[in-house]
Amino acid sequence: MGNEVEAKYRVDGFTAVRKRLNELGAEFLGTVRQTDTFFDDAAGSLQGAGCGLRLRREKILRRGTGATLSGAMITFKGPVAKNRKVKIREEIETCVDSPDATVAILAACGFRAAVTIEKRRSSYRLGRARIELDQLPLLGTVGKFVEIEGVSERNVETVRKKLGIDGEHIPESYLALTLKGRV
Repeated sequence: MGNEVEAKYRVDGFTAVRKRLNELGAEFLGTVRQTDTFFDDAAGSLQGAGCGLRLRREKILRRGTGATLSGAMITFKGPVAKNRKVKIREEIETCVDSPDATVAILAACGFRAAVTIEKRRSSYRLGRARIELDQLPLLGTVGKFVEIEGVSERNVETVRKKLGIDGEHIPESYLALTLKGRV
């Protein structure tokens, strides 16, 4: 539990970022395929409030030094704090042993699966920051992003500069980008 502090940037490719991560001595944590199913009630109350409820399943594609996810993880994300260079929001998550039972519990509470998004994610650790290289097939050739999650806005900005990433932070979630069908 706590706040998630992150910034997301669209990139044309990952070659330069991977090279820079290697030069900086970043730790490769692994590559996974994530399938994220987002839930909401019939009125769309969570999305309308800027919140999210997600069930994530992962399949390991390439092992690194990172721990692997057992089963699945459920996450609640609160609304995004305003007027920030990075996205800051409450995040509560926990592992679940049975994704199917979790879906049944959510359905019994009035939540339904609204959207499912798949992405390929390669993860790295650099100091106190985590860097994700994300590719979303649903967004086609514009679906490549670098996401930096750190302990503070300053930490995220420092890592962005070290990686040589230019451009504006994209505040929308992958869910919002997918629903809009654009970047």
